[in-house]
Amino acid sequence: MEQKPLPRILVVEDEPEIRELVTFFIQSEFKAEIVEAENGLEAKKILEKDTRFDIIISDYTMPEMSGEALLQYIRENKIQSKFILMSAIDAETVAEVHKVMPDAVAAKPLFTQPLLDALSIFLTDPVVENHVSIAVEHLNRAGEIPFAVYARLSDQKFIKVLHEHDFFGSEDLVRFQKKGISHLFLQRDDAKAFFKKQLDLYVSLAQTKDQSSDDIIQLGDEITSAVHDMASNFGFSKDLEQLTKIGIDLALKNISSNLPLRELLKNLDLKTGNYLAIHSSRLPYIANHITRLMGWSSDSTAYKMALASMIHDSTLSLTVHAEYKEEARLAAEAAQKLSSTHLEEFYRHPLQAAELTLKFSGIPPDIDTIVAQHHERCDGSGFPQGINHTRIAPLSCVFIIAHDLLCFYEEEGKNFKIENFIALRQNEYSAGNFKKILHELAMLELS
Repeated sequence: MEQKPLPRILVVEDEPEIRELVTFFIQSEFKAEIVEAENGLEAKKILEKDTRFDIIISDYTMPEMSGEALLQYIRENKIQSKFILMSAIDAETVAEVHKVMPDAVAAKPLFTQPLLDALSIFLTDPVVENHVSIAVEHLNRAGEIPFAVYARLSDQKFIKVLHEHDFFGSEDLVRFQKKGISHLFLQRDDAKAFFKKQLDLYVSLAQTKDQSSDDIIQLGDEITSAVHDMASNFGFSKDLEQLTKIGIDLALKNISSNLPLRELLKNLDLKTGNYLAIHSSRLPYIANHITRLMGWSSDSTAYKMALASMIHDSTLSLTVHAEYKEEARLAAEAAQKLSSTHLEEFYRHPLQAAELTLKFSGIPPDIDTIVAQHHERCDGSGFPQGINHTRIAPLSCVFIIAHDLLCFYEEEGKNFKIENFIALRQNEYSAGNFKKILHELAMLELS
């Protein structure tokens, strides 16, 4: 039987990071061949040679040739492609002014759901994974599991490891962790029901009185893990927002303003388990300590650091991605460990996670900037935008250094010395706010 060809989509957007995000979003939801153009004029040149596109997605305001001009060209030349306009301007206004009507409009800046709705009208072959990953510590909290649980053998092959109504206890948790298995899998619909039940459990646990700092940190680890699993598998939801805010409240409750940095790091010993969750739940403690050193601390800043910490890696589908600290290390190891799809996912995750933060209600501004810039570097060698210290926001600088400091501590363990971290990074953090923060770290009394 002859295989049906993939639908072809032309994405026209002058901002590279948004163009990459749109492409990644489409590929995560649908099976399609995608061609990119950086403005309307480039898109016109492509269409002059090849009009075999099922859908054209275009920004409205662009240099060279705007989206409205491109739409007029398409209509005048009777090109049969469906046209989705990405704009804050509604379709009726476009039609009224230019006498042409796009087939759909994906409103900016929160375009993902409108774009998904529009594409779902025109495309019928979505990419939907039937199995959804879930961290093993959530199963441990649940006890009796009402659904079948699976382990992944390969990309398309799973094996049942627990039957419906089997009990998952601490011995099972240890058994899987010793095998290096941090996640198991549920059927998609089962996972939605499971996360709903887990949310109620975490709401109850968060309200428990007389919890020790260790209890709060452990619960924060589990909630951060649940946030990752929900975000990477299902995207934004009110349940995700509620769970994230519970995790933030726990972190803010446990942040001490008097603990020296050396003692703070000693109290953040990493345990066996989900690296991404443990790493992300520790970050707000380090980041807020640095903001106090800089005299930048406030309740709003503490909240920003806690939310950015929980969300910055939450859209990564593979938890192993979070263990890559530097682009050079990722590139060196990617050939053996990551597929091209997962490699692209890693490079785009700061922008995808930043887009997710914009959907949260009642949060301080600029959190999306911190998340979007968390892999940028002082000299401009980072990603996804490759900007340098002159364009990286001050709180983003704090978050980047906190991220690096925690990674360095994770690698050094008992051999950790702040002096070694400063010596390692002083050439890299040689300008702007990076230099100022490193100077304040060097002035600490660590005896």
